[in-house]
Amino acid sequence: MTVQKQLAEYLSVWKETDALYRRLARLSGISDNAFWILYCLWQFGENLTQKNIREQWSVSKQTVHSALKELEKKRIIRVSESDGDKRSKQISLTEEGCRFAEKYLGAVCKADENAFSKMSGSEREAMLNCAKRYLELFQSEAEKIFAQKGGF
Repeated sequence: MTVQKQLAEYLSVWKETDALYRRLARLSGISDNAFWILYCLWQFGENLTQKNIREQWSVSKQTVHSALKELEKKRIIRVSESDGDKRSKQISLTEEGCRFAEKYLGAVCKADENAFSKMSGSEREAMLNCAKRYLELFQSEAEKIFAQKGGF
């Protein structure tokens, strides 16, 4: 199989995985971006900041802001000022948000963990190592495009 065909197959698998998460997010009645923020809160703990979320999921400030507004409107999260920095906002789940996350994120996280645990330890390591290596190499190639005046 050629490099182009392998890359196309890899990208297809990646997009199929993304589509599967999008379908799961729709079942919960929230947007994809709100789903990932909730996932982040559920997996990594309470009292994250917008910056933590942006860094964890590599999304823009506006995307995080819009998704937080959606979750806040549905009373799933609360956003409060940070003690040390008035510009930094702490995000935490409300009681209603905890129940919502338990119902929807609990099921998705369990499915994720079940699928991942069915792979051998060496398969999981190989998958992670290859994904990280590809990202590193692709970032290096993308930087060449970014460095050109005018982009492409």
